[in-house]
Amino acid sequence: MRSPLLLRVVAPSVVVGLICAALNIGAVGPADSRDLQVATATTHFLADLPDPALVYRRAPPLNLPGLVRRTELMAGMMATPPAIQRIAARAGIPANEIAASNRTTASVPLALSEPGSERRASDIADSLKRYRLEVQARQTTPVLDIYVQAPTAGEATRLATATAPGLLDFLASEARRQGIEEPPPVRFKQLGTVIAGDLSASAAPVVAVLTFLVTFGLSLVGLLAARSFRRRPAQREAAPPAPPAPESSPAGDDWPRTTRLVPWTIAMFIAVLWLVPFNSIELNVSLPIDLKFDRLILPIVFGAWLLAVLAGGKSAPRLRLTWIHAAVGAFVAAAFVSVVAGARYLNQTGEFDLAIKQLPLLIAYVSLFVIVASGVRRSEVAPFLKYTLVLAVICGAGLIWEYRFKTNVFFNLSNALLPSVFTIGDAQASALDVIGRRVVRGPAEVGLEAVTMLSLALAIALVGFLDAKRWGQRALYGLAGCILFAAAFATFRKSAVLAPVSVVATLAYFRRRHLLKLAPVGLILIVMVQILSPGALRSTTAQFVRKDRAAVPTTSDRTADYDAIRPDLWTNPAFGRGFGTYNHETYRILDSEILRRITETGLIGLAFFLLMPIAVLASSRVMLAGRDPTQASIALVGAAAGSCFLVVSTLYDVLAFPHAAYIFLYIAGLVSVAVLTPGSKPADAVAQTSSAPPRRRKVRPIERVERATASPVR
Repeated sequence: MRSPLLLRVVAPSVVVGLICAALNIGAVGPADSRDLQVATATTHFLADLPDPALVYRRAPPLNLPGLVRRTELMAGMMATPPAIQRIAARAGIPANEIAASNRTTASVPLALSEPGSERRASDIADSLKRYRLEVQARQTTPVLDIYVQAPTAGEATRLATATAPGLLDFLASEARRQGIEEPPPVRFKQLGTVIAGDLSASAAPVVAVLTFLVTFGLSLVGLLAARSFRRRPAQREAAPPAPPAPESSPAGDDWPRTTRLVPWTIAMFIAVLWLVPFNSIELNVSLPIDLKFDRLILPIVFGAWLLAVLAGGKSAPRLRLTWIHAAVGAFVAAAFVSVVAGARYLNQTGEFDLAIKQLPLLIAYVSLFVIVASGVRRSEVAPFLKYTLVLAVICGAGLIWEYRFKTNVFFNLSNALLPSVFTIGDAQASALDVIGRRVVRGPAEVGLEAVTMLSLALAIALVGFLDAKRWGQRALYGLAGCILFAAAFATFRKSAVLAPVSVVATLAYFRRRHLLKLAPVGLILIVMVQILSPGALRSTTAQFVRKDRAAVPTTSDRTADYDAIRPDLWTNPAFGRGFGTYNHETYRILDSEILRRITETGLIGLAFFLLMPIAVLASSRVMLAGRDPTQASIALVGAAAGSCFLVVSTLYDVLAFPHAAYIFLYIAGLVSVAVLTPGSKPADAVAQTSSAPPRRRKVRPIERVERATASPVR
């Protein structure tokens, strides 16, 4: 049985992976393997006055600033097309293959240095050229710093050496054309020798391995899916499907009353997500990837999960395919394909390493989803949601404490408990943002991330309030909701209104007949927010009614982003430039995950990204339509989480902040545990259908008369 599967599925996938890897690195086919070769060179030129030289005589101090300004002028002229023509002729390189730049952004505000659509379009056009020349003039000394990129170290050296002489050739030709016979306004002296090196020694193997793994995996999944769909009709005709066995577990073995290791490691990691500023904690070790604190804890969770899978048995994690799994897998595939498709271009622009560092973070997100979706039982989903609400309330209380006393307890405890081998960032508990708002963030990196975390947990509190049967339970859930609301407003972010409103609106849509229960909570909520976070409600809501609300940087920058990404969209509309490769320090800050997905993963990646929360929302709606009271609460939480994640994705780049992304995928994993597989029915319904006696056909009155008058047959 295994040999046909090996020959029909695995072997063709290996062949496809090898062919695609060879094509992508230029080993075969029309591609040029030199596109993966990148070398750099750097040199420095001292600018001096013509004879008598400033460096050989004692000159007044005022001459030096004038020479510095003249050097800045020469740097700008060196990047012009006529000067590039002379430099290219000296270096023996085609001038149309050289992209030259001379940017001076010192002491310039970030908002003014961010490129718009026009400058971004010219940057993309220049990035396609194989030779790059960057000229920088120092601010206090008459020195030009030359940085060159070329396919080989020899070409980079020739181009760097030819820059200053080529500029002098251009100045001399212009002087002759205008009839000027004076000496050039400046002369250059090269400082030392050119330093050159090859940066692409490992590029080809890394691109080849990544291309092989991605294409092999996609081919394998595609062939297995085709084989499964082809065999499914034959299996249905051969025998009727057996009713699925209900999920059984030993009595008293559900979390938290269990000795199974997997749910306990999951609970430990979820506590880290809510209570530890792990994205600001890093291990002091030099590695190819950023070793944040969460990437030290997650391997422990994965190791426990893998051991449980290998051990097998009834307690082993079980993978179940749902539409949520399909959506998450499709987005991950699109992210990897975007990097593979743009690998040659990214290697040329020096941004391939950014993708290599960001892909492990995406794998970490997905691994948590897979572990939760397979390691948590259906009967354990409700306890995990209550546990999450408790952690969220603790996090909210810490945010309120930070708001009132300007002390971030999460950073302080991390500094006190973690050893010195970890580097912990600054809490910035009393800092102000660009429009004068206090920085209140708790364990998160920014206030928007903290609002997202609290809003995702708010659904648990509100659903618990609606479903509570006793007044004591209802009071506890209501108090938890008040703390979460107050903590969200304590961040002073406008999203503290938008994200919770999306949660409440979703619950109101699915529970329209229960809105009267939430009416008194709204009044109590306003009072409690004023008590817990005095002034936060007024300061936050005032940002919506201020006259200059459209002119503040947090709003105007988002508006400008929509026009600025047009060149990136039209350049790579399908898969984008590559997941994780849009560097906001080089280009501009995109305060929207929607725009970032379009830029990095294209329209296909954006569609699959949006499909993740939509799949959670749709699966929850299916569970609600089934009217199963045991799963209705989980379905409501999932629907609210999906809606909230869609809203916050338009407000900021949510995947760049791991607290929010982890928690959403964790909730998505819990929902996938409760949801049914595509096309299946609940086990209880199937069992009732199979065990029920056959229904007797109703006998019509005319048939009764015929039976009574008919003579018996002997």
